[in-house]
Amino acid sequence: MTFVSAAACSSTSSNDSPKLQEDYDDTAQAISSAIAADGNGGDVAAMSDSASIALGVLPLGFALDGSGEVHGNRFGVAYSYSLSCEDAQGNGLPACGPLTDRADVDVSWSGDLELPNLSAAVSRDGSWTIDGLQSDTAVFDGQSSFSFDSSLRSIFRPGAEASLSIDADASYEAVAVSTDTHDAIGGQAVLDVDVHKVVTGTDHDVDKSFSVHAELLFSADRKATLVLDDEQAYSIDFATGAVVHLTR
Repeated sequence: MTFVSAAACSSTSSNDSPKLQEDYDDTAQAISSAIAADGNGGDVAAMSDSASIALGVLPLGFALDGSGEVHGNRFGVAYSYSLSCEDAQGNGLPACGPLTDRADVDVSWSGDLELPNLSAAVSRDGSWTIDGLQSDTAVFDGQSSFSFDSSLRSIFRPGAEASLSIDADASYEAVAVSTDTHDAIGGQAVLDVDVHKVVTGTDHDVDKSFSVHAELLFSADRKATLVLDDEQAYSIDFATGAVVHLTR
């Protein structure tokens, strides 16, 4: 995943720089944009899409092509899904539909994401399995990789801007999704994130690189807690995309 920030005059540069509070804040804002995209895209929408498609329901504005893949767009980002489905007895289905209990999903998206406080070129590829679609709660497990290059206007420091380039590998571990609402209600995603941050046009220019270990803990209220390096915690509201720094 890649994210970008801007501001600077005297500068600091390092390939493994100490992380300041503002570095964590910018990283959290960027990750939340990739996860929730102001409540209408990102991983959260992709999980909901996957559950819907597995049960034979196309998300609004999406279409099935001749090869069996599903395509659509959100916020200038193109999404693509390829699924194979089984019923509760483990029998392969000729097409995903109401009898699907398990699905193997390949998902990708790429494009130029435009949000009120962030503009980014984003690319993501991954795969996950969904089990238990015939029950009240389905479970997602899988892996993905992200690339995200962004211009970010800080929601934590009014007037501050930055460029962040982020590359990340993510693991989704027993993420529970309601088969009624298709909302994530439990489980976690673990991300290993490499960040390159540039700030220019101020008296404290920055050009630095650092790594962050992130854990995203889903809860049943359409929210999640993002923990960075086991030091900084943030609440993400999937309905609105809002990000709030928590005392830890």
